[in-house]
Amino acid sequence: MRQAKVAVIVMFFCVMSVFDRGTVQAMEKTAYEYSDVSLSDIRQEFLEEYRQKKERIKYRNIGQADWPLVDSVQLIYEKHYQDNPGSLSMPYCTYNAKGNFYAEVTRESDSHIVLVYNGMSENEKCYLFVAEEEHYDAEGSMMDNTSLLEFYAVNLEEAEVYEAHKTTWGGAESQEYREATRE
Repeated sequence: MRQAKVAVIVMFFCVMSVFDRGTVQAMEKTAYEYSDVSLSDIRQEFLEEYRQKKERIKYRNIGQADWPLVDSVQLIYEKHYQDNPGSLSMPYCTYNAKGNFYAEVTRESDSHIVLVYNGMSENEKCYLFVAEEEHYDAEGSMMDNTSLLEFYAVNLEEAEVYEAHKTTWGGAESQEYREATRE
């Protein structure tokens, strides 16, 4: 019986020596083929992306489920607002008193431009935002004459921002906006 146990243990170690005990590899799909990438590289890449997102929204309590909204705001900001006078160094993402997501992108003494999340498109491929300009009096109190500046649809898979080219809730959107949202 003892010889059988010894034989099993020896066979186990023989089989284990056949297997490569190098780093665990994963397959990463590139544009043209699969390539080997170690799991530690994948973890490191994920942690770096996570750190960058946290840096973008530091000091703000944005839920993880709303990170696609933060990414959408970032795309709109980079395309339309980062070079505007009064633009913030990065969008200030937060929630209003009702719990709705919005992001402030520019701030001047008499006005702020905010991007307000307006839901998903009918085809569920685009996040919809409304750019509003909030007006303030000389004392810094918000006035009641908020202006609608633009309607945006953001497709994160394609990293594309579509403008509706309208400044009212009613009316027709641009052809490009309608095709992207199917609305």
